Amino acid sequence: MAGFCAKCGVPLESSTAFCPTCGTPIASQSAPPLPAAAVKKPVGALKIVLIVVAVLFGLGILGVGTIGYMGWRAMHSGAISVGQGANLSEADLGVSIYPGAVANANGSVKVKVGNILTVTAMYTTSDPASSVLSFYQGKMGSMTTTQNDRATTLSSVTVDGNMKESIVVTVTPSAQDGGATKIMIAHTKAATP
Repeated sequence: MAGFCAKCGVPLESSTAFCPTCGTPIASQSAPPLPAAAVKKPVGALKIVLIVVAVLFGLGILGVGTIGYMGWRAMHSGAISVGQGANLSEADLGVSIYPGAVANANGSVKVKVGNILTVTAMYTTSDPASSVLSFYQGKMGSMTTTQNDRATTLSSVTVDGNMKESIVVTVTPSAQDGGATKIMIAHTKAATP
């Protein structure tokens, strides 16, 4: 090996008249070798992988931060209320609260996003599930009833002009909590296009 190309740093054979990479003419006497710092080294696959991982990690952190900020803004703009701060009324729930039912302190949520209002509340009563179901069947009018192993769900959907409203009441008898019957009410109001 005679040296390196003065322009691009490629190693040259002693009999070479022109650089095979950049075409620069090579003087008859060989040029001194380039210092190690001036010679370009190929980038390893590990470095590329590490750069890609770092970029993806940075984008992930940015995404989590954005979602967190949006949640914080929603919580502080009054668009989301949780627990006792939800302060729900029967008008919010779209149906009467079962007489004597006790609200679960952390079981209330009120969310308003655009033209959609969703309200959820949980209650308990010592009355049997059959009494609770009879009460809501009398209050909800036209509805669909579904039952699984433990719970009975009453669903009602109404459309009034451009407003669609749904009410879902789920009644679950419980052997825990002293045999209390659990009531969950979910109410959604949305403007239809």
